[in-house]
Amino acid sequence: MADFYTYRNEFSRRRRKRRVVLVLLVILALICAAVGWYWQQQDAEPQPAPQVEATPTAATATPEVAVTPEPTPATGKAPERIVQAVDTAVWDTSTPVTQTIDTEYLNTDHRMIGVPMLGTVTNDYFNTVTFVGDSIASGLGIYQTGLPNAKYATYTSAGVNSFVNNVTMKNAVTGVQETPMEAIVATQPDYVYILVGTNNLVTQGGEESFLAYYERLIDMLREQLNPGVIFYIQAIPGVQETVVQSKPGLDNARIATVNDLLANLALRKGCYFVNIREVLTNPADGSQIDDYQVTDGVHFNAAGYRVWAEYLATHTVWNRRSQYSGQNPYYIYGA
Repeated sequence: MADFYTYRNEFSRRRRKRRVVLVLLVILALICAAVGWYWQQQDAEPQPAPQVEATPTAATATPEVAVTPEPTPATGKAPERIVQAVDTAVWDTSTPVTQTIDTEYLNTDHRMIGVPMLGTVTNDYFNTVTFVGDSIASGLGIYQTGLPNAKYATYTSAGVNSFVNNVTMKNAVTGVQETPMEAIVATQPDYVYILVGTNNLVTQGGEESFLAYYERLIDMLREQLNPGVIFYIQAIPGVQETVVQSKPGLDNARIATVNDLLANLALRKGCYFVNIREVLTNPADGSQIDDYQVTDGVHFNAAGYRVWAEYLATHTVWNRRSQYSGQNPYYIYGA
């Protein structure tokens, strides 16, 4: 059995061995650092420029000074600036510049422009809404649609030109003879929903005139109503397939095209477009859904108007003043 002295000597030997290994590692690290520093200094030293030997010629007796040529591209032309020089003096001007962005919207599909579904506003939202349009829009006030306090400037057989010319007409909801503009201004609305055009489309052609009158109608309303009134242009709904036989202008394909024009007009005039056709017509051909038809194939029954009113309640642009049924879709803003 090993005694204490043998154990101590063995322990001392191992400790000396570890120290030797540690010293060797330190020396090796220093050598590596020195080599790295040496190569770094070599790379940092400037390299001597290559000497260009002068080619002796019979015509010259003295050697010519070698000139390093400017690099040129393969074409042989002098290199051009990638970024052209800019004369900043031309920036100091207040003269009008030529418009470069096309602000004319002409070909966008109306289904892509419609206001999307958001939260459902309460019926109180419609207390400050005025519906402007023809007899098709009147059904929202005639039937039990849940919008009893909304205002209606809707007239039988009215066209968009009837509003622009301020023709005296009979209100299809109240039965009062009135001029549209005075009636609309008297309601002092926060929101205006426009639906007019079916009577204009009965006659074929004339889309340009129709749009011109429609644009003038929006301008007139903006001139006479308070600033900040929000305008919604509602899509012209489709009709039953048989209507086109007696009224060729009311072809559902043509109505869809006119809605494209109205949606683009809304973009240009800063209005919102509400695509009520989504719930009132068949997606395949744009014809009126049979469950909502009445005898003339143009207007809607009570069920159709209730669906229409529900669609309007779920397709409004968010406003901090609006009250919503259930959770506010933008509750994060603290509304």
